[in-house]
Amino acid sequence: MKANSPSFVISAPSGAGKTTLINMLLASDDRFGFSISTTTRPRRTGETEGSSYYFTDEPGFRELIDSGSFIEWAKVHGNYYGTAKKEIDRIQNAGKIPIFDVDVQGARAMRISLVGAAYIFIVPPSREALESRLRKRKTDSEEQIQIRLRNAIRELREYALYDYIVVNDDLDTALNQIRSIMTAELCKKDRVSDIITGILEDVP
Repeated sequence: MKANSPSFVISAPSGAGKTTLINMLLASDDRFGFSISTTTRPRRTGETEGSSYYFTDEPGFRELIDSGSFIEWAKVHGNYYGTAKKEIDRIQNAGKIPIFDVDVQGARAMRISLVGAAYIFIVPPSREALESRLRKRKTDSEEQIQIRLRNAIRELREYALYDYIVVNDDLDTALNQIRSIMTAELCKKDRVSDIITGILEDVP
């Protein structure tokens, strides 16, 4: 990754609205590029290679691990997921700023390997709101809902990993807060000091 190049790592407990907010951001601001993960999970209906995920089998994934191809990787619910280093190059070569969608475990690993990133944690306004959102999906059994709630509590305890916390009580408000965070990060002196240095070089 280029020195001082900005990137954004976004995490959230299941049901906090992370995917919706990232999609809204990408649809409204073409400065950003989404990092596509590699997975061994079977492809679901409607998912496409190189858009939803990069799909591979377990031996192929292990080869990528052994070759040092990932910024971070993890095994979740029996399947492997990873963020490939080549995704940063793909996004930056397109002149865009990378956005990474990872879980808490992935964010912890990226803290070590990814320089210059800003970390954003999206959280629900309450446990009750989170449970309500999970139930409204109508995609999980009661047992799965309880597992997701327990996992959410575990992930919320890791909030100190992040630079910014966005409480998603209202989608538009949360989106505006994420945009404000990104604007502030892009204006940090370390990211734009080269412009001032260039001006001063021409001053006698």
